[in-house]
Amino acid sequence: MQVLHVTLCFDGTNNHEPSDAKSKPPTTSNVARLYHSSLGPLPGQQYHAGALGFYRYYIPGVGTEFKEIGEFEPSDAGLKYGTGGENRINWGLTRLLDALQQACGEPYLPPEEASALVQQMGTSTLQDALGASLLTSGHARRQQVLQAPLQARQEKIETLHRQKAIPLIKAMRLYVYGFSRGAAEARAFARWLEDLTQVEVAGETCYLLAGIPVCIAFLGLFDTVASVGMAYVLPFAAGHMGWADGTLRLSDSEKFLERCVHFVSAHEQRGCFPVDSIRRKADPNDPDCPSTYRTGTVEYVLPGVHSDVGGGYPPGDQGKSLGAGKHVLSQIALHYMYAEAYAIGAPLQAPRHVLDPDQIHFYPWIAMEPETADEFDVSDTLITTFNTWQSTLIDGPLEDVLAHQAAQITGWRIHRYANQFLHNTQGYHAVYNTDMKPHEAKAFAALHQRQLQDDMALRKGETPAPRSETEQARHADLLQIKADYEKRLGLKTPINLNTSKAFEPLLDQRQLDNAMADFRRDYIPEWGLREGGEAFSTGTLINALAGGLVYLTNEQDEAAEYSQLRRMGNRAYHRLFDEQAQVREGMLPIVQLYDQYVHDSRAWFMNAALKERELFSDYFRYRCIFFDNESNKALSLLATAAQVLGVAVAVGSIGLSVQRKDPRYLVGLLIPSLGIPVYRGKLGAPVVTAFDSLTGLKLPMQELPHKVRAFTQQTGAVLELVKTLAPTEPLGQANATTADLQKVLAAYQALEPVVPKAAAEPAAPSAPGQPPRVEWLEKARGNLEKARASIPV
Repeated sequence: MQVLHVTLCFDGTNNHEPSDAKSKPPTTSNVARLYHSSLGPLPGQQYHAGALGFYRYYIPGVGTEFKEIGEFEPSDAGLKYGTGGENRINWGLTRLLDALQQACGEPYLPPEEASALVQQMGTSTLQDALGASLLTSGHARRQQVLQAPLQARQEKIETLHRQKAIPLIKAMRLYVYGFSRGAAEARAFARWLEDLTQVEVAGETCYLLAGIPVCIAFLGLFDTVASVGMAYVLPFAAGHMGWADGTLRLSDSEKFLERCVHFVSAHEQRGCFPVDSIRRKADPNDPDCPSTYRTGTVEYVLPGVHSDVGGGYPPGDQGKSLGAGKHVLSQIALHYMYAEAYAIGAPLQAPRHVLDPDQIHFYPWIAMEPETADEFDVSDTLITTFNTWQSTLIDGPLEDVLAHQAAQITGWRIHRYANQFLHNTQGYHAVYNTDMKPHEAKAFAALHQRQLQDDMALRKGETPAPRSETEQARHADLLQIKADYEKRLGLKTPINLNTSKAFEPLLDQRQLDNAMADFRRDYIPEWGLREGGEAFSTGTLINALAGGLVYLTNEQDEAAEYSQLRRMGNRAYHRLFDEQAQVREGMLPIVQLYDQYVHDSRAWFMNAALKERELFSDYFRYRCIFFDNESNKALSLLATAAQVLGVAVAVGSIGLSVQRKDPRYLVGLLIPSLGIPVYRGKLGAPVVTAFDSLTGLKLPMQELPHKVRAFTQQTGAVLELVKTLAPTEPLGQANATTADLQKVLAAYQALEPVVPKAAAEPAAPSAPGQPPRVEWLEKARGNLEKARASIPV
């Protein structure tokens, strides 16, 4: 009798284990390190651990190369919009087919066959980028595609059982890990698998895969972020798009999901990195039902920003964790997750020194390889620092704990950033004068691009294109610039050009310098606002029909957050530092935590990813937290999967322009002592206008009930109200009553479909209480690619 144990590892955005493991030193995430320590053969291998029923699979993060699903190069759309997430989840489903196939004694599922299944289950790249996976029935699609291969495996297993050719397969137990968007993928995977396997047997709910009972024994999550599709284009919005919408709520069944552990970053504050808690209402339809943690689930707050929890930082990045990898803060989260998973019996290797010689002799695969053991090394100093920080935590719900920690790091920033004492730290000295100069950054980028072209050809099984003599001479010049930079930094090994990921220039000093200036500007404040100046800011969303929920945040609440966080940060400053700006007795470990270990993800975001200040955001914001259909912030619904609220006609691609007051102009109303100008006008609702994305022409708006537009933390109640609204009429000859609407209609009629009609796609059953399918939206799918290409950016 045998139980199949399958480990699935969904890595975070821009994390890529095959190439990260080759870095010197390795920059693998915690998900990748748990993959290394799990039992099971590596890709393409079959060895004794597999025969015993252990399997492990790794799924690279969005934005990185993943040739098995047709992504041969890094993707900006993956980094910005989460594009490729759906295909990664579907790839995870094919791994279960692979495990079943190997359990039958057959070779592994060929990658080309698995890739074909993924493509059949998924949407196009464009639709994925727009979040359009919800415009068709994803569940029906997956069910249809997987029906035949699952049936074939069930028949094969039953035959082999009758013949007693293989041990009786009793069950399949899954151990699923995820970080960042990979954590969102892991949660969506769990939701989709539950839908695919749930059946009623003799009046009892069961979960069967190819006739075998299946469950998720352990779900280990590092800081779930599901801001898919829109955070970069409408910076003061929040929500879920595409495959992340409606998929993140944990299963209510303890039979299907036995244990879930979620680690939340204590100090992440970026505006487009809202965290999805696993806390939720037992009854999502009851407004009076409090949100709680389901039995078997637990959530912990750990120090640091997003990747300080999920891993991936090399030692020395931003002057933090100088020395070996054992000093990197994410080692704390790695050890906690390993311990949690090991405690419930997850199939994990153990360090050799804790195993008996006989265990190593008879079961060598349960012992960590030396490289894996090194990945788990953690310094005593880091442990001591963490334990001291942990003693300062307050008791309370997640939102209160995060608010307390935001105040604590703000107190540290007042000293180190506003007063610029960061210049005196060892970390700042370590990165001083290490930034790439413009010509060096251009040289590295050009070398990366050339290497990427060659590697892409090899990944496709092609021969790299030959280079002319002029190109070869230019390449030699670029290599010399690279060598000179490495010599300037005193590097012992050349910098690896990782073409599985997007190139990022080394700009650590610039990041820290600009972080100090940015924080100081907001804290002093040094905004340069003037009475009568522009008091409004505008954000634009090119396509609001992105397949999910889009919310607007409240600028008045953001001004209040500034006021509160500034006040609480000042109090934290005085707890950490005395009147002479010296560290108070007993507070040194806390200050050292921020000096030596905690990164500044916003500084990287401003100077590497966005190349500018994160729009409409700053260091004085609390992190947005989603609790299933609730939030810690008051939000106003802008769009659902099939409707842009308030737009009087329905067309294929609707853009939104939102004008609202700049929160900085409201701060003066809350803290008059700052002596800054304030906006004197009416504090009314933001102005939302709509336009057709294809032509850019303005679309008519209609009045909505106040409760639909109102800012609220009870977002689920608003969604229920929206379901009662009459569907928007599609644009046609009858309602194209203005010259502009006639032009819009003519533009769509002139488009030729670029996507052929799907053959034999199953109809999606309408769920009770759901609005009917919007046929015009389905028809618009074929025109989206051509429309998207015509939009100015």
